[in-house]
Order: sequence, then C-alpha cells, then structure tokens
Amino acid sequence: MKNPDSLEIIFIRHAETQYDNIGDRDPSDGELTAKGELQCIELGEKLKDLHIEAYITSSLLRSFKTATGVCKAKSNDPVLEICPELVECGCTPGYYGCNEEYLQRYYKNTKMCEKLFGTKDYEFGCESFDDNVLRAEKFISYIKNRFTFGDRVAVFSHHGFLEYLIPTALGVKPHEFRFALDNISITAVDFCRDGNAVLRCVNK
Repeated sequence: MKNPDSLEIIFIRHAETQYDNIGDRDPSDGELTAKGELQCIELGEKLKDLHIEAYITSSLLRSFKTATGVCKAKSNDPVLEICPELVECGCTPGYYGCNEEYLQRYYKNTKMCEKLFGTKDYEFGCESFDDNVLRAEKFISYIKNRFTFGDRVAVFSHHGFLEYLIPTALGVKPHEFRFALDNISITAVDFCRDGNAVLRCVNK
C-alpha cells in the first residue's frame, strides 16, 4: 500500500548482463543474458500489482530492458521514461545510451525524460566522483520536485551509479558506506513529511 505521508523511490538494478553481443551499440552498453531476460519476467511478476506513478530508466539497454519487464507485466501499458543521466559511471565519454527511437523497438510506450541539466544536448560527465555526485543530486532533486507525498516512483539504473543515487537520497555522502546490489535488486527510500529520509529495504 502507498503511504500518504511519504514519497517512495524504488531503486532497481538491471538484470544479468553480457558484453560479447553489443551489436550496434557502444561497448559500455551490454545486452542481457538469457538468465537476465528471465530475471526481467520474474521482476515484472513481483511488481505487477504494486501501484507506481512513474517508471524512469537509464538509456543503456540492460537497464531499459529490465524496466520493460515490469511495464509489460502491468495491465495499463504504462509510459516508460528514458533518462540518460542515469547511465552507469565510467561509460565511454560522450556516449549517453540509446535514443528513444532505438528503444521503442523493445517497448513502444517510451519517451525521453526532461533534460536534467537544461542544455540542448546531453552534456554531463560520468567518470569522476564529482561528476557522479552532481548527476545524483540533479536526479534526486528532480524527483522530489516533480512528485509528491503518496507517490511511488520506480527508477532503473546500475550498480555503480546506484551507489551515488541511494546515499544522495538519504542525505549522506556517496561511498561513506557501500551497497552490494544484486541483479534486479530493489532498494526503497521514503522521503517523509517531517524532512527525514528512510531506507525502507535493501536488495529485496
């Protein structure tokens, strides 16, 4: 059930990935394994009855296809939003993942998210600690400004960047403590009316 006194973000790591079948994408943009494809179906089954206001995913294929596993399990064909600012740390410089048209091959009801840095093109770093902290801060601020108490948002990203996103959501410095996030793991953070942030679950 939703909590009217909190805004909940469900952070989800992508399914199992391989990097020997990249096709026409950048070497940093891996494809799911056969096991990973099954994990997406399993995740969809687990979350199909959970009410979620929005689904936001990295533009890297492994994260996007994991998100489609959840969206396809829903009966209402929800919109899946692509947010390149959620890509993994250390991606090839200048590569911001797959575009909307490319990803619509896998799930039609897909659109690009608002550009979080307010520039015409996607221009952000994903290599240095400071770059990743800034991306995480921009994204968490965007979520808190866009949604309200009682809402629940599913965010699909990557192990390395989730280690920035989750601490930032909790109001602590990234890498003060580390997360060991399994494939398709769910970690939930609640933003409460009293200003506190609560780590609801880790690797569920």
